[in-house]
Order: sequence, then structure tokens, then C-alpha cells
Amino acid sequence: MILIRYVLKEHIAPFFAALFVTTFLFVINFLVEVLDKVLSKGIPAQIVLEIFALNVVWMVGLAVPMSVLAATLMTFGRLSADREIVAMQAAGISPLSLMRPVLIFSALLMMLLIIFNNWLLPEANYRSAMLMQSITRKRPHAMIDEGKLINQFPGIQIWVSRIDNQSAVLYGIKIFEIGGSYPRVITADSASMEYVDMGATLMLHLKNGENHFADPKDPERYFRIRFANQDFAVQNIDDRFERTDNKSRSSREMPIEDMIKAKEEAEGNLQKLVKDFEPYVWRNTNNLIDILKNDTILPEEFRNKEIVPDTQKRTKTVEIVKKEETDILGQINRMETRRDAYARQIAQYMVEIHKKISTAVACVVFALIGAPLGIIARRGGIGPGTVYSLGFFAVYWVCLIGGENLATRLIISPALSMWACNALIGTIGLFLTWRVVRR
Repeated sequence: MILIRYVLKEHIAPFFAALFVTTFLFVINFLVEVLDKVLSKGIPAQIVLEIFALNVVWMVGLAVPMSVLAATLMTFGRLSADREIVAMQAAGISPLSLMRPVLIFSALLMMLLIIFNNWLLPEANYRSAMLMQSITRKRPHAMIDEGKLINQFPGIQIWVSRIDNQSAVLYGIKIFEIGGSYPRVITADSASMEYVDMGATLMLHLKNGENHFADPKDPERYFRIRFANQDFAVQNIDDRFERTDNKSRSSREMPIEDMIKAKEEAEGNLQKLVKDFEPYVWRNTNNLIDILKNDTILPEEFRNKEIVPDTQKRTKTVEIVKKEETDILGQINRMETRRDAYARQIAQYMVEIHKKISTAVACVVFALIGAPLGIIARRGGIGPGTVYSLGFFAVYWVCLIGGENLATRLIISPALSMWACNALIGTIGLFLTWRVVRR
């Protein structure tokens, strides 16, 4: 019992230190990428703090497995560097006995993290998305980024080459109007912005540009109209900050129970799709099967009829067959598109279900590899432990993201994509543990 308390005492302090460091790194990155946009919109301080608090949730979810790895490396690295492990082995204490308290602590963290990932994290993600959506409605122009196609505005898409943040002037602007009676493309050298109608409309004052569109009555006629100044109104913009709660939840914003229901619903839609399309797509094949069941070349209704070749009838028949086959091919393509959409949706739900559990299990996996690696490396301290943990977790996270992409593209199974890295690192950890014990 004394040994267990000693190892836990050496392990828990580095764990919280590593948790603070890794969370701090995530916070700095978040401040640079997100809060600069939010702060420029004049949002109240309490709303900014709420955004920060909601995003800290996912940071902690990622930082806990990293901290377990860093703390395990630091603990066993220090014990090995100070020759304490050698002394314990001389007293007949196996390295497995030293690892047992850390593995138990990691298992407890794993169970807590599963609950965390399943309930707190999805709700925080959902509330954060709702809050950012409300902020976007308050200052739409702040969401316009250089070199990105902006599609947040209804019926239009906007491309901006450069933005002067001091004067809020857009340069190299292109507007793709797709929501009207006919599509139109507007280009301009620059544009200034102004809110009108009490903040309900965003007015773009365009300078030195062109309008490009086709005649809706005669699409072969193409118009290009140049202008020196032109105003373009973006309608239905609300400048007031109001909370919204009407967004459907994505897979990252749902607990496992809801994702299982959504997956079953998607599977039902997929089965219904195949069932609805099968009679239409394969009806010619079914007719052919019925014909082949008769012991004759021709069906019964043609046996006593004279068949006379007719070029005109044959040509018309070929055209009918070609049209019918084209229609069937179009139906098949539409069915394949919808089937792939349902299959990708099912795969996405399964990926998130496995991810919520596999990232929690990573706590035990990282403890399993961190302990023998720390003993072999014989280097303690927060510096080496943090560096090693960041390296391992970078590899782990790249594998996880790559596996998620492959699974949602239906190349590999969701289970394999989320558990392969755990299995690989766990196997390496078992091998290193075996080597340490054998020494």
C-alpha cells in the first residue's frame, strides 16, 4: 500500500501539470484563430467568456489522454533516472507492480472521459455552434475571409481577394448571385460596406466592376455590363445579437444514444430506397427471367404470330429502347447517389460512436506505453515528458483524422479507423513492458 501511494503521489502532480500545459496550448491557438474575430464584432464580455468556456470543454477532452502519457513518462522517467526502479527490482518488486496504480488511475480516467465525451462534450459543441451562429448574424461582414468562398448569405456567394481591416474595404470582390430568376456574376475592384434598414440589410457599394449574365429568354445571348459605381443589397441581415436554438444537431453534437437512433433511421431509409427502386430499375431483368422460364425462344403470345422485319418499326423500337435504358441509367445513378449519401451518414455516426470510446480508452493505452518508455529513456521532468507526449499524440491524432476520412469515404470500416491506432500503440506498449520485465 505504501508503494501504491508513493507511485500515485509521483504521478498525479505531473498529470495535472501536463493537463494545464496542454490545455494552455489549445487555449492560445483558440485565442489566435477565433476570439480575434469575435472581439471585433462588439460582443459583450460575458458572451465572449461563454464562448471560451464552451470551447474549453473539447480542449480538456483532448488534453486528458495527452496528460496521462506525459505524466506516465515523467513519473517512470524520474524513477528510472534516480535508480529507484533498480533498487525496487533488487528488493524483488516487479515493474508491473509499479505500473498497476497508474493503470488503475488511467482506467478511472477512461470511464470518466467516456461519460464526459458522451454527455458534456456534445452539449458544449451544440451550444457553441448556436452561439457562433448568433454572432454571425450580428456582424456578417466579420465572417468574410480573404481567399475563401463565403456562402453564409442566402442566395449569394462572395469571394474576396483582400480585406483592409482598418477601413473594412473589400478588394478583388466577386459575387455569385444564384438565388434569383437567373444567375448573375458581379466583379468589382473594391467595395465598402454599410448597414441600412436598421441593420436588416448589408449594402455593398461596389466600384469599377462588371455584371455578367445571360438573357433568361434567350440563353445564347450573353451580357457584360460595366459600371463605375453600383450598390448590391444583401437582404435579411439582422444586426442585433439574438440567441437561436433551431439548428439540427450534427454527429459531433449528439450523445451515443441519439446517434444510434439516427443511424437506425438512416439504415431504414437506405433499405426503403433499395426496395422502392428495385422494381423500376430491374423490371426488364425480371421480365427476361419470366420469359426464360418458358421452354421456348419466344413467349406464348408470339408463338403463332408472323414476325416480319420492318425497318421503320425496328428503328422506332431501338429509339424507345435507348430512351428507356437512358431513363433507367439515370434512375440507377440517382439511386447510387442517394445510397452513398445514406451510407456515408451511417459511417459518420459509427465513427463518432467509436471515437467517443476509443479516445477515452487511449488513456489506458498511453499509460501502457508511457511507463516502459519512461523506464527505458531514463529521463524525467516536464520538458521531455511533454515533448514525447506531443509527438506520440500528434501521430495518434493524425491516424485518427486519417482513419475518419477513410471511413466517411467508405474505404475502411468505422471500427477499424478508430481502433487501429489504439491497437498498434497498445501492442507496442505490451512489447516494451515485456522487455522491461525481462531485463
